[in-house]
Amino acid sequence: MKSILEDNMLIGNEEDGEDDIESEGGDENSDEDDEQDTDGFDEEEDDIAEEDDEDERESRKRKLSEEEEMPSKEAKLEDEDQSLYKLPTVDELNRLRETQMLFHSNLFRMQMEELLLEVSVKDKHRHKLNQWLNQFTSFVKSLPQSPAYQLSATKWLKENNVVDPLTLPESKGSFQFIPPTEVKFVGGAAAGTLLSTDETVDVMLVLPKEIVTFKDFKDGRWLAKRSKYLSWIAFNIQGQSDLVAGVNWTYHLGNSSRPVLQVTPASGIGKKWKVNLFPVPDATSFKLSLFSPERWTVTPTWYFGDEGAKEEEFEATPHCNWSSAIDVIMQDHLEHIGINICQHSNLIQGIKLMKVWLAQRYFNKGLRTMSSHVISMLVIHLLQVRKINSQMSGYQVFRTVILTLDSVDWIEKGMCMRNDTGEDVPSLERLCDLYEVVFMDPSGRVNLVGNLMKEDFLLLKHEAQLALQILNSSSADSFDFLFMKKREFYQLCDQVLSLKLNKKKLKKIVKKHGNLKQHELDALGDLRFPAWSAVMKTLKRGLGDRVMLLVPESGAVPSWPVGESPPKGKSSLVIGFVLDEIAAKALLTKGPAADDPEGKNFREFWGEKSNLRRFQDGSFHEAVLWGTVNQPVGDRRLIPGSVAKYILNFHYDMEDGDVNYICQGTESILRLGHCRLPRKYGTGEESTVEAIQAFDAISRKLRSLDLPLKITSVQSTSEVGRHTSVFPPIVMKFLTSGKGLEVCESRVQFATEIGEVPPYTYAIEVNVFLETSGKWPDNLVAIQAIKAEFYKTMASQLTDNGIAALTFPKYLQVLWNGYIFHVKVCYRREIYLSRLVANDDGVLREQDTDAAIKLETELEILPRITSALASVQADHPSFNSGVRLCKRWVGSQLLLPHVPHMAVDLLVTYLYTNPAPYDAPHTPHVLFLRFLSLLAHTDWRTTPILVNLRDTFTVEDVTELNRRFTSERSSLPPMFIATPYELRGSSSSVDDTYRYRLASMWTMESPSLPIIYRCKQLASAALDYMTKAMLKNTFDIKLIFRPSLDDFNVVIKLQESHLSRRKESVDASVPNPKFVKPYKYQRKESMPIVMFDPAEKYLTELREAFSHLALFFHDEFGGNVIGLVWKPSALPEQELKIGSLEGHRIFGVKTVKQAPNMEAILSDIEIMGEGLVESVTINDKT
Repeated sequence: MKSILEDNMLIGNEEDGEDDIESEGGDENSDEDDEQDTDGFDEEEDDIAEEDDEDERESRKRKLSEEEEMPSKEAKLEDEDQSLYKLPTVDELNRLRETQMLFHSNLFRMQMEELLLEVSVKDKHRHKLNQWLNQFTSFVKSLPQSPAYQLSATKWLKENNVVDPLTLPESKGSFQFIPPTEVKFVGGAAAGTLLSTDETVDVMLVLPKEIVTFKDFKDGRWLAKRSKYLSWIAFNIQGQSDLVAGVNWTYHLGNSSRPVLQVTPASGIGKKWKVNLFPVPDATSFKLSLFSPERWTVTPTWYFGDEGAKEEEFEATPHCNWSSAIDVIMQDHLEHIGINICQHSNLIQGIKLMKVWLAQRYFNKGLRTMSSHVISMLVIHLLQVRKINSQMSGYQVFRTVILTLDSVDWIEKGMCMRNDTGEDVPSLERLCDLYEVVFMDPSGRVNLVGNLMKEDFLLLKHEAQLALQILNSSSADSFDFLFMKKREFYQLCDQVLSLKLNKKKLKKIVKKHGNLKQHELDALGDLRFPAWSAVMKTLKRGLGDRVMLLVPESGAVPSWPVGESPPKGKSSLVIGFVLDEIAAKALLTKGPAADDPEGKNFREFWGEKSNLRRFQDGSFHEAVLWGTVNQPVGDRRLIPGSVAKYILNFHYDMEDGDVNYICQGTESILRLGHCRLPRKYGTGEESTVEAIQAFDAISRKLRSLDLPLKITSVQSTSEVGRHTSVFPPIVMKFLTSGKGLEVCESRVQFATEIGEVPPYTYAIEVNVFLETSGKWPDNLVAIQAIKAEFYKTMASQLTDNGIAALTFPKYLQVLWNGYIFHVKVCYRREIYLSRLVANDDGVLREQDTDAAIKLETELEILPRITSALASVQADHPSFNSGVRLCKRWVGSQLLLPHVPHMAVDLLVTYLYTNPAPYDAPHTPHVLFLRFLSLLAHTDWRTTPILVNLRDTFTVEDVTELNRRFTSERSSLPPMFIATPYELRGSSSSVDDTYRYRLASMWTMESPSLPIIYRCKQLASAALDYMTKAMLKNTFDIKLIFRPSLDDFNVVIKLQESHLSRRKESVDASVPNPKFVKPYKYQRKESMPIVMFDPAEKYLTELREAFSHLALFFHDEFGGNVIGLVWKPSALPEQELKIGSLEGHRIFGVKTVKQAPNMEAILSDIEIMGEGLVESVTINDKT
């Protein structure tokens, strides 16, 4: 046994050629490892070694060429051809069978194998690390013995400029430094599971038996002694510049009673890892039973002095015992790992995969971490109970561990690695009372997860459940979701609550839930964890099924110089809510029945908020009401915050200034601050629903019309029908009179004088399909004429029924219940007729034309996508406000329509159909953060976005789209977004590309690469701001909705009074908004001015005139500026081209050239916008 351990103490072991690395802290900058591989090492030695390797390779080649005649190229090709047709070997067949059974695809397997190679420690780094350990061992063992000091003595610390990181009452006993008997690697370095992405390596210092006494188990003496021991090493090692580059204090697992000395090795190895030093007692110094969880090792009279209570009033001190027991058991655990893991490379690979998975979810960082040591012990336990075996592959081990984490209950039942449950160890039931999470080591006395809260483990189970879903799916992105994509706290939580806590509030919270002094004794004065746990339990009880998870943010573990006092630990608590989207908006918290004894507890918990209410079934229950039935969805979505604030105020006297609720600020962008409506607008969901209800009503009315052909189908193709209209139409009184307006023939029109611009009136697009008939002509012009007759007939019948209707050449405009509809009669055969093109011989052949594709989009594709997005809204109620918030941001950055509206809709939909590694978003707030992350971090050159609407993509379609994306990348749009509804049915009359020809049709023309790059920049900046400033009182969401105009060459400012959509602006809120008069039906009402946007009309003219020279940017949602950027390709002087002189000036005599005439163009821009343009500002003339 000793030989096994000695072989594995050094990290230099090689397990079947497999070496892995990762430590207790993951490094986000893992892609910099290759650059850091040679930093600080002996570069000359590396260069010499590389030259020697090259010489050796060359000599081998020369020797081979001399001994054998090199085969010709023809012979090589012949051998390769023959090898293609060789029968597979047994090993190859076994590998294929294993890949088919265990992995999604061969790609997933190769990615996993490449990941293991990538995170493994290189030989030279392993060698350097071993060298440094040997040097450190020699140094620390060469230190002379120190005089004996009292544990409470601090004079020698001050003289050597070292501050003791542990503050405890004066302890009995003495301290003396004697060099350690052994210095060993522990953790991943000893087990062979160290990763290159780890931040720290752990080293164990075994203290001589002479300096540890039996009584050191009491009153924190061992904790004080280990702290003094590290302090002595700290002041001796500070001047050793050839050995260390830095010396700091930090806390082990964030536990303030367990400080560790963190040294940064000199030379390049210190750029990859820091080393944590752990002093441990000799194996014979203590009996582990002294630190058993059910015992108390801290006497109240020592800790509290004269104010201490009687000892019989105090219970066990499990957490204080745990802090010491970790050191006592460390050598036994090291031996256990050496026997069970170190000799099995497959187990090591499985643990490495688990460590990467944990690191991507930040379980290995901060306070309350799930250390890799726990994973190693869990693997040993699964090995002992025969759920895994040493013959399993690393992937099978990883999957089994994930399955175990998803299925076990370490909260109510706990788990113990000890097979027998003797009377000498506490029972699991007792341990579950002492700890929130229980996983006992082989001794049955040390809780490996004693530092975790209940919510930490529930989050771990939740992540394991999501990982299983990913593993069971056939998605091509499974590997990325599991091992590459980081799970961010603010993108996980639907809503976030930040609590300001100080020492006084911590004591008040703990005292309310139990014996304050008992908790102080157990935590040695650090009340953060018991207070946080109490707050979480109270919030969970109050929120109930409104939240699926409460996620406490794991704060960073501090690190500070050895000569400074420990920083004051942050007591503030940030809690994330993962909501149940339906239950979260419930208006009522229903309690027990009136005659139930639990009613008293309910009333005590809720106070005056609780009332006795009668329900529809006649029963009486205690209940708490949080809103009214007419409350809009946007307000009801904030009920969890109202519940949490009330609970915290009622139970802990926390005022509004102590609680920061992160959610309403983000959604405020969708609220109307410029007017007051007859009912609350909220964030606009109700307005969308009302518009859709109006569409359903007019659909029934249209079907009832007496037409030559019966209407068989009425479909919506508008943004309102897709629930994606940023500002859905509101029913209000139309402006029909005023300066500049007049009524003519029952419709409002502009008068000759310039006056008031009416508010923008949105029109809902409607497609009407008629029953089939063989009397339709095959001439497209004749078909349009027949449609016009249908419009006249429909308008006549609607007008007779008192419904205002106007006919236009291509649609019928109807005013119905305060909404405007554009009704189009559709005939599907038009698509076929538009495809017919005559060749040179006059023969008609079917081929795609722009007109045919446009008709196919309007008649077939768009209605199906509209219906599919409506179903997404039905499944996920947050889709409506979420997609509108995202589109509002894109518009505010002046990127619409350079990024098409449909592209934004589909990107947001993708976050619902492919939410991994998260659940689907439940609030607009978290959806917006994920949308920004998608834009900022997606590599659009290599990533196709396949939006699987209604799960209608077949496996063959996904495979073929991915193949085409890879093989035809240069001919496809820069942003590739495809849905199943763009794929056509098979057709034998056309080529094989017919089915996939329209894939990503929405981004075929835009966005361009420069626009995508700008999107990435803006999204990255917005995401960074929100993540950093969200919890601050100065956070203002509007900052990221105000565009920067510095990047535009020319800025055209428009007169706000002439903009019909000015009230949609981000800054349109006014102190005293006006009341909007509601719409009232009149028998003969005038048709208002519809879809009139002066800014958009002006912008269209500018693009028609100067699109070959410049790009124009504008916020269609109330923006009052137009940004102009000159196209770089249009600026240089060019050869004279007679057909392209528009906007150019001519110069030269012998060689006549042309160049853009910017002064004239800017003058034309002002002339074209006369009356609308306020100013034109030039930022850059180049």
